[in-house]
Amino acid sequence: MATAPRSPSPEDLRECLAETPRTVSTASGLVEYAERGRGEPILAIHGTLGGWDQGLVAAEFLRVNGFRIIAPSRPGYLGTPLSTGRTFAQQADALAALLDALGMDSIIVFAVSGGGPAGYELAARHPGRVAKLVQVDGVCIPGPIPAVATQVAARDTFARAQIWLLTHATRPTLTALFRLVGTETKAAASDRATTLAAIPGRTATLEATLRASLGAARRRQGMRNDFTTFTPAPLDRITCPTLILHGRSDKNVPPASAEYAHAHITGSELYWMDGSHVAFALEAADTAPAYVVNWLRDDG
Repeated sequence: MATAPRSPSPEDLRECLAETPRTVSTASGLVEYAERGRGEPILAIHGTLGGWDQGLVAAEFLRVNGFRIIAPSRPGYLGTPLSTGRTFAQQADALAALLDALGMDSIIVFAVSGGGPAGYELAARHPGRVAKLVQVDGVCIPGPIPAVATQVAARDTFARAQIWLLTHATRPTLTALFRLVGTETKAAASDRATTLAAIPGRTATLEATLRASLGAARRRQGMRNDFTTFTPAPLDRITCPTLILHGRSDKNVPPASAEYAHAHITGSELYWMDGSHVAFALEAADTAPAYVVNWLRDDG
């Protein structure tokens, strides 16, 4: 029987944001990263508007369950210059170079949202370096620029307002958010928001993720680069165990990305989450993270 995994506390998430990153010189250029925890290492690849801080927050549920998290800032974000890797293939090469610099042969890869392309490219271009691959709402094929990303990138006031509102007006804020990043009806979004707002601490991961998008000026170059035209990774080259999780009503990264990846990666598993682009952190937070932990423990 699978052991019930732990969930991170608000204090755990605050500690993620308080970590101090370091920068190393690699064969691809400078790469900034932070790490946290002990145990089997996991490379956490952050999404759009992120950085090492968002990577730590996204993977904190893994750290509290016994894994060591290594969270780099992708090129154009925070302390990693865009010159380290403008294309997603180059970003994958930079991640492989980071592993070289850290003396690691292979590692589990956990990629989120806009970090999806770099994660897929890493597993395809450097198959021996990725022991297992987990993708959460990962971008895989080109799509429209998410409205929420452009709003947050334009100014920090959007993220600060969302953080305040999540505390002081939780239900209506969640309803509006689900409508913004999901495809559910207003009534369905309101019902879901009412249920989740009643759960103490349920918004903690989302709040920490928003805090890890502040300082948008230092992340904007990477965000703009994320939205350049790209060719999907050669997914048929991926041979490692792969778990793909995706929100059924995700508007920011439509489910077609998950379906495409699942169809092209032999032996991959597709796990549908009920909810939007924030399903992993909110709507399915009591089931999906636990599934990932047990999959990593049991697979292979």
